[in-house]
Amino acid sequence: MTKPSKDITQYPVSFTRLERRDIVERQLNTRGGWAFNWLKPYSQDYEVHAMVLEEKPVIIQGLIALKGNDDPDFMCIDVELIESAPQNKKMINGKTNPNREFFNCGKILVAYACLYSFRKGYEGYVELTSKSSKMSFYESLGAKQTYGQNFLFNTVSANRLVTKYF
Repeated sequence: MTKPSKDITQYPVSFTRLERRDIVERQLNTRGGWAFNWLKPYSQDYEVHAMVLEEKPVIIQGLIALKGNDDPDFMCIDVELIESAPQNKKMINGKTNPNREFFNCGKILVAYACLYSFRKGYEGYVELTSKSSKMSFYESLGAKQTYGQNFLFNTVSANRLVTKYF
């Protein structure tokens, strides 16, 4: 029996920065049901931030790896990885997840990257490389395809997301 999932945008969320030991201790890896190796971003000086519900701060709802890009030609926040927690994935191993807890986690994660960009002085600019299957998702949020599978959120689209979700 499928349980109905809830829209996470209807709940207060917060973000916390994780350390390497948090990733290891909490098994935020493929053995723990995650698609990505969340230790890898640390080797490239990314910060990993966890999204949690304010009412349940110990349960991670999604992760995002971010870092500032100070190259004068770019000046943005780079997103290395972005992922909903296993309990919030729409699909698991190519099959619909009947026990999905929350939907719209990706929207909040992207909006957080934009908020982080404003806070760090990058005027909302966020750059990421999309999986083929997610390209239309980023476009629907206001990102512009720059080349290949790379997308950029500018100040206008970032402000729209931050205003809507925060």
